[in-house]
Amino acid sequence: MKRFRRALLYLTLMAVLPATVLWAAAEQEATEEVFDLGQVLVLEKGQTQDKITTTDTVSVDDIKLQGAQNVAEALAHIPGIHIQAGKKGAYGFILRGFDERDVKLLIDGVPAHVSYDGSLDLSQIPVDSIAKIEVTKGATSVLHGSNTLGGVVNIITKKGTKTPHTSVTTSFGPNDTQNYIANHGGAVGKFNYWITASRRTSDGWDVSDDFDPNNNKTGIGTEYNEDGGTRDLSYYTNNTLNAKVGYEADNNSKVYLSFDYHDNEKGCPTEDNRYWEFSKWKQWHLNLVGEHDVTDKLTVKARTYYVKHDDALRDVSWDSDHDTTKNGKKWFQESYYDDFTVGAEVQAYYNMGDFSLVKMGISYMKDNHIQQDYYDANSYPVTHKGKSVGLQDAEEYETDLYSFGIEDEIKFAQRWTLKFGTSFDLQDPVQADGGVSRDQETAWNPQAGLAYDLTDDINIYTSVSKKTRFPQMKELYSDLAGGNDSLKPQKTVAYELGTKIRVNDIIGFNVAGFYNDIDDRIVSENKKYLNKGESKFIGVETAMDITTPWNLDLGLGYTYLHAREKDSPDAEEKDAEFTPEHKATFDARYFFDFGMTLSFQCIYTGEQVEHDGSTPTTISDYFVANAKVIQKWQITEKIATDVFVEVSNLFDKDYYIGHGPEPGRNFLVGATFNF
Repeated sequence: MKRFRRALLYLTLMAVLPATVLWAAAEQEATEEVFDLGQVLVLEKGQTQDKITTTDTVSVDDIKLQGAQNVAEALAHIPGIHIQAGKKGAYGFILRGFDERDVKLLIDGVPAHVSYDGSLDLSQIPVDSIAKIEVTKGATSVLHGSNTLGGVVNIITKKGTKTPHTSVTTSFGPNDTQNYIANHGGAVGKFNYWITASRRTSDGWDVSDDFDPNNNKTGIGTEYNEDGGTRDLSYYTNNTLNAKVGYEADNNSKVYLSFDYHDNEKGCPTEDNRYWEFSKWKQWHLNLVGEHDVTDKLTVKARTYYVKHDDALRDVSWDSDHDTTKNGKKWFQESYYDDFTVGAEVQAYYNMGDFSLVKMGISYMKDNHIQQDYYDANSYPVTHKGKSVGLQDAEEYETDLYSFGIEDEIKFAQRWTLKFGTSFDLQDPVQADGGVSRDQETAWNPQAGLAYDLTDDINIYTSVSKKTRFPQMKELYSDLAGGNDSLKPQKTVAYELGTKIRVNDIIGFNVAGFYNDIDDRIVSENKKYLNKGESKFIGVETAMDITTPWNLDLGLGYTYLHAREKDSPDAEEKDAEFTPEHKATFDARYFFDFGMTLSFQCIYTGEQVEHDGSTPTTISDYFVANAKVIQKWQITEKIATDVFVEVSNLFDKDYYIGHGPEPGRNFLVGATFNF
């Protein structure tokens, strides 16, 4: 706390420096760029968005002004996305009713997931090296392959430019929260480079002052056993390194090697009377990608990558003086994951001018998972399964995934664009703990979309697409989670109708209606993965941005989602779990002439349903607001600084989304130096 007070005093003094320190209002030359090879080749060069579907972008300015610290927070304001707290303290998302396993998550075009279950804790991925995040919904390109039921989220990092640039950011908050971030990039001849290093650490976060420890949902004596104050096991330490080097021979050829590394430790806020922590959580990506214009019409892009994930999950029930676990037993003493994903893809497009753009792609991905558990005398499976105390034999699972896609984008009558294509996807279970108990699964996934430019500022589009998600290894084989090797692939037919309108230089507006008809949805019920009956997700997304001439920018968004599911074809429909029917967002930014920026954001999330046993329970709606103040100073000709204060959950709301109480009011004070 003393360190935090010293930091606050230091930053306050900086904010009131003498008038001899002037703010430079002039725009500086760009010192960082978006790593364009981190995008999948689905568009014509120079085209920024797919015309036949909905695409939302989170820019580096959005991340900065909204005070987002990790990817989960950066995605929170996107229409159609609901951030969801899950087990093991993980934060994922639901997109148009589909959870993270049904959405392809990429970092610079590389699949970013734990190969065992297809998910990723987005709170473990900081925003420090991110240039932008693209969220593509509806009829995403068939070149993405399978597992895109909800869409594709691509996290794209920065690359250096000809102008060398260095930035250093420090910020501090309660509970000994400390953040240190350094960025540096530049170019030497035809080579450019970028490197980001960061360390984030905290003793945890506090629940709201309005939290009642005697409540019967999350308080003392419940499965969360929360007594207020600092949330149990909410501490973390995140270390990140992102590095990139590229060679651009000319405008026609370039190749990049990038490396993204995360070395974290974290507690898992108590749930189901489990007291766990990740004593190790490591994930890194190595990505080699190149692009070459073979002719003025033919472009080829190739990528190969390797993703490694290792973690150690430890039961700290007695270590933390907790003695309440399931039936007085631990699930295990320690559980180890040793996962990797390796893959390659080749994509090409042939541009026939104003008439046609043909795109083709072929990809291969191998997921491998090794799990090994250590049981002590108090471990739950020992007494129930007769397993011996000590380190168990390792279990290994492996699957291969192949995909071939082709699509054509045809332009006709000047204002019409027709896009159609299909992918053929194949999942091959290679190994299942010594044997293979499942045949290959294949799927054809066709789609078509039509766009019409009514004017230069009004675009109308519609699409229909068939999509498939193959079962994950956890869903097929896990003993503890209820694996089922007879699971069928999950399928959906997705329909979308939308429009994008630029009213004038001030107002932009878009609205999209969508309908997803889902068969064989994969869900976990009573510790068993099953294919359920039909589900239907129907909704509308709207967004408006207003750029006024008075230094005030506004953004508004609203999502309506009616998500219904059936347990069997003949059963009655019920509300899907953890899918709020209503979500509204508001974003306001005011830019003062003397270099100060005020930003304010709020999110309203409507009621949700939790299927807790046979009786569904209603989760109350909630409203969360954040605010940030930034003051720019130009210290010297080459050195500038941003001093900032940001507050999350401004009104200290106590809310619950199915996995324990969420953070109360929290704040950071800090500064960024650019030179």
